[in-house]
This record gives sequence, C-alpha cells and structure tokens, in this order.
Amino acid sequence: MSEAAFSESEIREVLSELARVSTTHLKKIFYSAPANQSWDEIEERLAKGELLKDICNLKDDYMEDRYKDAKEKLETSDFDGARDLFSNLCLFDQTQPKYWGGLGKSCEGLKQYREAIESYKMLTLVTNGAEPLPYLCLGFCHLMNNDKKSALEVLEEGLDVCDPYEQDQRPVLEQFENLIAICKK
Repeated sequence: MSEAAFSESEIREVLSELARVSTTHLKKIFYSAPANQSWDEIEERLAKGELLKDICNLKDDYMEDRYKDAKEKLETSDFDGARDLFSNLCLFDQTQPKYWGGLGKSCEGLKQYREAIESYKMLTLVTNGAEPLPYLCLGFCHLMNNDKKSALEVLEEGLDVCDPYEQDQRPVLEQFENLIAICKK
C-alpha cells in the first residue's frame, strides 16, 4: 500500500483555489445566499475554507435529496441533467467524493472525457489518493482521449493503491491489468 498522496494542507489549498477560480459564477449563485450577508462577507468565509452549502445554510437533507435527483438522472442516462446537478453539488460542497464521481460519470456519458478527467482528478484528491477506482476511471478516460501514456501512468499509480490480498478488490485489479495491457499495445 502506498502512502497518502496529498496532505491536508494541499487539499485545503486546492479547495480554496476552486472557490477563487469560480468567483464570477459564484456571485450569480449567491443571490440565494442569506440576505444579511454581503458578497465581501461571503468571499471572506470562502477564503477561510467554509463550504458554500454552509454559507447558504443548505442542510444535509437538502443536499442528499439533490444527490438522489442527480443519481437518478445518471441512472436513466440523462447525462446533461446529471452533469448540471452534480456540478452544483460539487460547487456547494467540494469535499464529497460521491459528487465528484457522479460528475465524472456524467461527463463520461456525454463523451466529455477531458471534463471527466478533471472530475476524477478531484475525486482522487478528495479521497487523498487512497481509493483505486478513481485511477481506473482516469485511465479509461485518457484512453478514450487516445492518450496511452497518461493512461498508463495513472493506471500504474492506481495499481499501487490496490490491495492484492483483499478478495473484493480482485475484479478491480483485473480491470487495471486489462487496461494496462491495452496501453502497452
């Protein structure tokens, strides 16, 4: 098993950067924020690492209901609708792996592999590089973009995360081996 790929401070730094990068988009969304807060106050809270869902007083039940809606759209192949919902979920709470995974799968369904790669990179970051499945998804998307070199790199990195002695990971290991073989052709 490999060591954790990212430190807590690195994760916080990336999440803070996400909040900064999408400032224009966030301003539009903040019309739903509590009226007693100015944009400056909201921006300050984001800079301190608070989640947008907390700033907007969105309860966990509300977020879970939106997640169920997004997941249903994904399961019924409404990839555009799922992507939109998962995108918003990721914006409001960047710490949830299931949101990033859903966004990645939605983008994959739309054959938007570059966008899926970015989502899976975030999923890898949020899981601190400790889960093999995001690496498998990354490898697949790189292959779909005809980038065997990048695919091979992430697949080999993900293979290191797998535990060959865990019986339930055996199918995942086989998928890694199959994709690695494709990369080496």
